[in-house]
Amino acid sequence: MSQINPHFLYNTLDTIVWMAEFGDSRKVIALTKSLAAFFRLSLGGGREMVTVADELEHVRQYLYIQKERYEEKLSYEISAPEELMDYTVPKIILQPVVENSIYHGIKPMDGPGKVTVTVQEDGDRLVFTVADNGVGFDTAAPAGKDASRKNGVGLQNVDGRLKLLYGPDYGVTVDSAPGAGCTVRLTVGRQVKSVPSVR
Repeated sequence: MSQINPHFLYNTLDTIVWMAEFGDSRKVIALTKSLAAFFRLSLGGGREMVTVADELEHVRQYLYIQKERYEEKLSYEISAPEELMDYTVPKIILQPVVENSIYHGIKPMDGPGKVTVTVQEDGDRLVFTVADNGVGFDTAAPAGKDASRKNGVGLQNVDGRLKLLYGPDYGVTVDSAPGAGCTVRLTVGRQVKSVPSVR
């Protein structure tokens, strides 16, 4: 839970208040339910490992909430083979990466942006991919804004957690260039289901 950006909660509550003031009760209810589901999945029943299905649902709720805030500025797509849903992964590995895409990739764009989240099997590994069509950045930048995006606290935390759990050959890789969007891959070990869904 400590990884959740407090600005995200503040902005979401602000959006809910704004909707309520305009009498849009349907959207208020939908957004409040989504926020509740997001935090329930964040807690994960106190477990550090969750199913792929729950991790994808967590990021889906996050993207739904952000879509309500950014409206036409943001679209998203999440896809994964059904047979991978019961594998287990560390919780909250996708949301910090997606947050990075929205705030650093899509928000600075002049036009609309899109985030795509996928997962695929690669031998004894699972590879999650978070791609955006945002402004991109120079991954070779030695210092400054571009380097800080590549090495942001959220990405560093996720990379460190994955390496600690699975070994040095796992973790986060970043592929980007100015004006060419950004693709982040998270490589985790493929583990059989050992926890029940928290949904």
